[in-house]
Amino acid sequence: MADERDVDLWVSRRLRELRAERNLTLAALAKQTGISAPHLSRLEKGERQPSIGGLLQIARVYGVSLSELVEEDREEDFHMLRAADTVNRDTGNGVFTVLSGPRTAISVIRVELPAGKCTQPAQHDGEEWLHILAGSVELRIDDKDVCLSEGDSVHFDSSRLHKLSAVGECAATALIASNAATMPMHHPVPAVPRGR
Repeated sequence: MADERDVDLWVSRRLRELRAERNLTLAALAKQTGISAPHLSRLEKGERQPSIGGLLQIARVYGVSLSELVEEDREEDFHMLRAADTVNRDTGNGVFTVLSGPRTAISVIRVELPAGKCTQPAQHDGEEWLHILAGSVELRIDDKDVCLSEGDSVHFDSSRLHKLSAVGECAATALIASNAATMPMHHPVPAVPRGR
């Protein structure tokens, strides 16, 4: 398993690089993502760990996949992730692991929530599919609660405000597939050619 601090440094460096390539200010990126400029600055300095929803929004603005934000480039024609090579990111409320590769049209994430914990509320363009691997969760979509147990799945419009909570006395594990990071914006921010 890769060292989490090394991954945090990689992600913060990658966020800085992508913004520099697009010649964007923090204020301009904040306007496009809905994430405050001070928070974006802390993410780029490695002082804060980004939420899943935040990473999806940033990836969408840049027109890259989620895995391009959290993994180093690979030159294979396919993406394979061995169990020993997974990188778990602890958000404080739960642990998430990006399982998809840079060339996919979807982002796949495994989320592990301790009993009683919940994800940060998220809202982003696209769709999500959620499948419960273990435990029980409550999915709040806007003001509606959906209870899900092991083996249950739900597919929903992720532009609606949503949050996932582990219920009961056991931890919960879920798979989330989302096309939010790869959905085109009306005007995605392209990289500025070098030499300009």
